[in-house]
Amino acid sequence: MNLRCCVILMITFITLPFSLQAAESEAAIEQEILLQINHYRQAHGLGTLRMNPVMTREARQHSLDMANHKIPFGHQYFSDRIKRIYKQVTLPMGGAENVAYNYKTASIVVNGWLKSPGHKRNIDGKYNLTGIGVVRDKQGKLYYTQMFLRADDQAK
Repeated sequence: MNLRCCVILMITFITLPFSLQAAESEAAIEQEILLQINHYRQAHGLGTLRMNPVMTREARQHSLDMANHKIPFGHQYFSDRIKRIYKQVTLPMGGAENVAYNYKTASIVVNGWLKSPGHKRNIDGKYNLTGIGVVRDKQGKLYYTQMFLRADDQAK
């Protein structure tokens, strides 16, 4: 019985860092996307985007819903997401969203968005707030959502 307990504990200790590493890498990918988008915007004379916690929560939930196949990949229910954000952000004006699936790195997803006219238009938009959510599905594939908003102030 003692040997079995030790094996279970070893498996727990061996697998725990990998699950923590996955969560950290998703947050790191979100930050890298923000850095790359802001670098691009600055290079093109546009203001930088500030990360907004309300928008990030909505972006992460949308990525999670797509990763869990609760909704199809895409922009379904965008109007519901933006309405919830509008209720919590001071003086909101306009909004947009980029999504992507199965890109391996922040650089690849940002470059893909910049090559797509619609996604690039959102990146180039007159926005000052953003929320980014990156989630892995059970197979390890990444789902990305970046939301954009123009507002007078961050969340209340």
